[in-house]
Amino acid sequence: MSQLASTKPAVRQQAPRESTSTQKTRTLRWWVLTIKPMQKDYCDAVVGHVVTPLVAQARLWGAERGTFARNLDPKRPQVEVHVLASDDVVNRLRTFALALTRQSADLLGDLETSEVQPGCYPPRHDEQPLPRIEAALAKYGGIQGIALTLEVSEVSCDLAAWAIGRFPNTNTRSALAALLLFDACHSMMYGPRSALWPDRKALSWDYYWDSHLRSSTAAFGDRAAHARTSLTRALAPRIVPAHRSMIAVASEPSVENWRKRWVRAIDSYLYRADKSRISRSAQHLAMIQSRHLLNRLGIPLRDEAALGLYARAWSKEREEELVRMHS
Repeated sequence: MSQLASTKPAVRQQAPRESTSTQKTRTLRWWVLTIKPMQKDYCDAVVGHVVTPLVAQARLWGAERGTFARNLDPKRPQVEVHVLASDDVVNRLRTFALALTRQSADLLGDLETSEVQPGCYPPRHDEQPLPRIEAALAKYGGIQGIALTLEVSEVSCDLAAWAIGRFPNTNTRSALAALLLFDACHSMMYGPRSALWPDRKALSWDYYWDSHLRSSTAAFGDRAAHARTSLTRALAPRIVPAHRSMIAVASEPSVENWRKRWVRAIDSYLYRADKSRISRSAQHLAMIQSRHLLNRLGIPLRDEAALGLYARAWSKEREEELVRMHS
């Protein structure tokens, strides 16, 4: 199991999350550390050797939240660590991050690092949020929306850290990613609490995946419609082989456990978003969490579009059928 996942019980015992009243007495800040390896194919190793222990230590020292994301620019990919913590925790993490990069130098080579602190969080009522925070507020539906997305993001980060270590082969990891795309959509529509928010059942399976394909190919601009048609035609013969790879991955007990945890996280996230009256649709919230997870797995949008086609053709019945065939 990844270090992120394995340290969570210790975090609860040694540094429990503070109550709301306690949080108000201290200032929390976002700290964003960017790590750029000199070798563009080293980002997985950066996650394993630097990001995973850094985020785990952040949680152990009492950080309010600790997550990571990737910039998948093929020319110069990089990994960002996002920590919400008090100044004293950030200062300790800064020193620890330096030690981790030096310790990993023999394996990863020189790592270029830079950091920003987008400001206090939550922003004070009498000040304008900095652009980075303002964009997040708009994206996730305000302060409460960010709080909820950070909870599911920690599950997503733990899952991604585990998957990167378990599936270094990108083809196998892509099969897992297709399963997780399916799981998020299925949890949104059919999860245990899906009936409590009508918006979760207001759209069809096909509509969800049509929207997913459009958003995944939006970068093609005026050629997006042609790209969608071409991709759908080109991948149609590959769906059956892709499903064979997906069922091979799904048969692992550890994969089954992580998928269940991911499904529960999405169902709980959407349930609480509805109860908190977050002004974003269930589809928007589920899809954006799926996208964040695939980003952490190192899968760019152009590949996510293809995996979405495989996920669209998947079903619980299809999975059961393939299990019977391979048992």
